[in-house]
Amino acid sequence: MAVPELFNTIEQTGMSKWIRESESVFGFYFILLFHNFGLAMLIGPSVIVDLRILGFVPELPLKSLNRLFSIMWAGLVVNAITGVLLLIGYPTKALTNPMFYIKLTLIGFALTVVWRIKTRLFDNISLSEEAMIAAGKTMAKWSLVLWFLAITAGRLLAYTYTYLYYGLKE
Repeated sequence: MAVPELFNTIEQTGMSKWIRESESVFGFYFILLFHNFGLAMLIGPSVIVDLRILGFVPELPLKSLNRLFSIMWAGLVVNAITGVLLLIGYPTKALTNPMFYIKLTLIGFALTVVWRIKTRLFDNISLSEEAMIAAGKTMAKWSLVLWFLAITAGRLLAYTYTYLYYGLKE
């Protein structure tokens, strides 16, 4: 596979070099830390909603969890920003790795399910709690599976790449 020259161009930018090589506390590991915070903000509340739909903690009113969606969307924004920064730091490593595309696809599917849970269950004020649970069980199960797979794919990125940098095959 020929690695596109564009990846080298990105790697040679000041921003990319700074992300990879800076000894600043705000460099790569800080960005990675906030990527994980965003992950917790996005997936943590989603899992809480999913588990409640599936019957855990039945005394907790399902509709009261609606406020968790704003935390999820904030986590998505944090992850999008930090994800782009991580991509700028290591474009060849990510963009030549099929696992990166699997991760993004799984995230896309998981976000679609979360959006459907929000719009079909929580935004439908005519649904009773029982109706929300009945209508949401399959979506909640898919959400849990997709988030688990997306996290797994993301974690595997550190071990499945072929190129770390442009022209440097590992």
